[in-house]
Amino acid sequence: MEIPRSAFIATAAVGALALTGTAAAAAPAISYDSRLMKTPKFVDVNGVRTRYFEAGRGPALVLIHGGQWPSTASADGYAAIFDRLAASYRVYAFDKLGMGYTDLPKNLADYSMDGIIRHAYGFIRAVGITRAIVAGHSRGALPAARIAADHPELVSHLIIFDTNALTGDDATLSAAPDRTVPAAPPTREQIRTADLKSILSYNKAIVTDAWVDSEYRIAQLPSTRAVAGQLALAKQQWMRDNADRIKANPGLAVDDGPLTWWLVEAKHATLDLIRAGHLQMPTCIIWGWNDNFAPVRFGLAAMEAIAKTNDRTEMHFVNHAAHFVFAEQPEEVTRLINSFVRSYT
Repeated sequence: MEIPRSAFIATAAVGALALTGTAAAAAPAISYDSRLMKTPKFVDVNGVRTRYFEAGRGPALVLIHGGQWPSTASADGYAAIFDRLAASYRVYAFDKLGMGYTDLPKNLADYSMDGIIRHAYGFIRAVGITRAIVAGHSRGALPAARIAADHPELVSHLIIFDTNALTGDDATLSAAPDRTVPAAPPTREQIRTADLKSILSYNKAIVTDAWVDSEYRIAQLPSTRAVAGQLALAKQQWMRDNADRIKANPGLAVDDGPLTWWLVEAKHATLDLIRAGHLQMPTCIIWGWNDNFAPVRFGLAAMEAIAKTNDRTEMHFVNHAAHFVFAEQPEEVTRLINSFVRSYT
């Protein structure tokens, strides 16, 4: 792995700390009763009504959540850390295109990572942000990185949480998340049971009543039920237009994974920009050491890709945390973010 010496030192140092820094055998219960996320706001993003939360004082910090269609993921997933970050930043967390309480895409072409990227960038501009720290988790990390590469004048710092969207094409998921929405709207207990057995979390204390209720309410929305049908139509159109590519690589036709049809082109284009040196702002990768869905090797692949052309790149492993590292260890992740931003200000 060819990593600049400064980046390698950061990686080695935080990697060692990760095994001891949060080593309590039983993590405390986590409250998702965010005081600052009680009342959502809505903004028009190029004709798409978009839900978001905004609070705090200081430099703007935009949080892009993970998840993909159809799912119950939303900005609510940042509730454990939102108030902590708002102590130092003006924090914005929004529902991605076609997820949570944000409108569905207006056309089939926007059922794609390119559509998600355009919407995320449009949101940042719609709320009047001219300079921001941008953070992305899982499927939200790719739009965060792409916006940073395309608009360096807008992004002062980039933060990446556990993701499989910035890895090579040979990456394979080690296990399924076991967290999909049933064909019929699920009950609260079905959601709770699925979340408690899912590999996405190490610390099951994150599965609170508020966490379950958020997913339950989103699962009942007509848009959540409709998105699967629209996504199927978009896939059919993409497969017709890319028949030769699918024949050469059948893996493109799958609906999940690092090479899925609706994100593959955006992923390749973003990694090409990164390799060409277009990602030059300070970049911090924060990873759950116990993540079996997007394992550590995915994080190291992202680190390798970015650090080759960006000396101001660092990676931190957080112990006793899986895919939702910022929710399972919010105090530690807040400390890491604050230290990172201060170091490059």
